[in-house]
Amino acid sequence: MDKLKSNIQEILSIYKSGNLTKAEKMTEELIESNSKTVFLYNLLGLILADQKKNSQAIKIYEKGLEIDPNFAMIYNNLGLLFFNKQNEESLIKAEKYYKKAISINDKIVEPHTNLGNLYNFINKTEESIECYKNAIKINPKFSYAYYNLANIYLETGNLKEAEVNL
Repeated sequence: MDKLKSNIQEILSIYKSGNLTKAEKMTEELIESNSKTVFLYNLLGLILADQKKNSQAIKIYEKGLEIDPNFAMIYNNLGLLFFNKQNEESLIKAEKYYKKAISINDKIVEPHTNLGNLYNFINKTEESIECYKNAIKINPKFSYAYYNLANIYLETGNLKEAEVNL
């Protein structure tokens, strides 16, 4: 287990350095010897998505969900892939994935914030505000939620609330 953690840390370091091709190859190799470790599928999905290999990322995320259908972050990351397509069918899928992530683990801030972004994009302002406030309740130090909330308040002319959240 320590060797696996060490390998993951090395991949994360390479990933953060921007060497996505090497990180992808190393993660694929690690999956070969740790095929039941769902975190690796999530990591590989992120690496593929960062390279705009979205259809491959979706397949990898789906493989991860076959291993553990309750891995909330994979649903969140699938939501991101579909949200980025920004067509009606994809936005419906994105919403479904974000909500699934939240239903599995409502203590993760990212799906709340991402669902708020989706609602803001489709002009569901009140729902968007609620999502950002939920994210802030979970983690009062999650700056993205404050920033997004402030932007909504700016858009709606509520400058006082915008200032408070910025």
